[in-house]
Amino acid sequence: MSNEDQEQTFSPLQIGYIADVVEPVNAATDAEKVLKIFEVNKREAVPIEQDGEIEGILLRRTLEKTAGISLDTGKDPLAFKNAWQDFWKNGLNTNIIRTKKVIDATTYIDNILEEGLKQESFEATWYVVQHRQRCLGIVSFKKILKYTNSLHSQDLHRASEIQKRLLQKSLVTDKRFNLYLFNKMANEVGGDFYRVYRPDKDHAVVGCFDVSGKNISGALTTMALGTCFTSFELFQYMSTPDKTTNLINALIRQVCPPGIFVACALFYIDFILKHIRIHNCGFSPILIFVPQPNNKVTYKVSNPTLPPLGIDDEYDYSDSLIIPITGGLRLCAYSDGFTDMLNIRGERYGEEQATKTIKRLHTAAPADIRRIIFSEIDNWIGTAALADDVTFLDMRFN
Repeated sequence: MSNEDQEQTFSPLQIGYIADVVEPVNAATDAEKVLKIFEVNKREAVPIEQDGEIEGILLRRTLEKTAGISLDTGKDPLAFKNAWQDFWKNGLNTNIIRTKKVIDATTYIDNILEEGLKQESFEATWYVVQHRQRCLGIVSFKKILKYTNSLHSQDLHRASEIQKRLLQKSLVTDKRFNLYLFNKMANEVGGDFYRVYRPDKDHAVVGCFDVSGKNISGALTTMALGTCFTSFELFQYMSTPDKTTNLINALIRQVCPPGIFVACALFYIDFILKHIRIHNCGFSPILIFVPQPNNKVTYKVSNPTLPPLGIDDEYDYSDSLIIPITGGLRLCAYSDGFTDMLNIRGERYGEEQATKTIKRLHTAAPADIRRIIFSEIDNWIGTAALADDVTFLDMRFN
């Protein structure tokens, strides 16, 4: 079987896809042929056959040590032939790795991985791979680990690209207000998410979400949320803020297992009624800057009035905040990854410093907001790791 045939026969998730296709060798195998077998891609090992049964695996380095030569340089065919004969006379029992298991080529790699990790010294484990009741080849557990890690890295990268694509759909072009949304993931994929939906020119829904699950579970939930907002757009969904939040909540309860919930801040902008209705469902406090006479600005903090979504079937929105839209109004929100980030001394950034930074942004040029926020994060954590995703919203009305 050629490598091309091998890839066509097995899926990338089956062990046959990564097996080293090599025929077993035995005492009757010519030494010159054995040398050629090891020359293929600098093969690490070959299966050893005796009396029609696979006895074990002969490693390249073991054969080199036995023969006293390198298979890469300085090959001496006669010396190797003598060493090969001596191996079968005296070294078979001591110089091969006994086969622990013969596995079918159609077996899924994840099943082998889970089982192999339970073994002692699993790094040195080799498997004989069988296909249609014949030996297809061999594979090391080390190769399985490396390949699985590669697959997971590829999957994470694809998931990250999907998340970025969903976040890019939140750009707003409207002369009546400016919206700045930023996200910094702690890992390649994460549980923070934001999205904007415009049912018509006079209404907008802006949502910031923080999923309790992180990494893959968080990413899957954010993708479900992204799909929810995409469905709103495709079906031109239009309803009251209360019904819309309940619909998003129902989606989360359907998609997520028990224990996964989503803190969120939802801003329902209505330019006809000239107000913003805010549903703060377990999200961080929202800062509201209101212009006053004589170029003064006051601000207030709006704490969450509702539990995170995904906990209850329905919510009572009677305490939701309504803010009149006026020129100069500014709303800021951030996920708790911002206030919870730790520096190298283990000190928490905290709400007080977050409020100071947001106040400082009040007079910043729009083009500088992202740079200032990201610089603040980098300067605070320094060489420490960002433990949680950070999402930041800055909404300004003209």
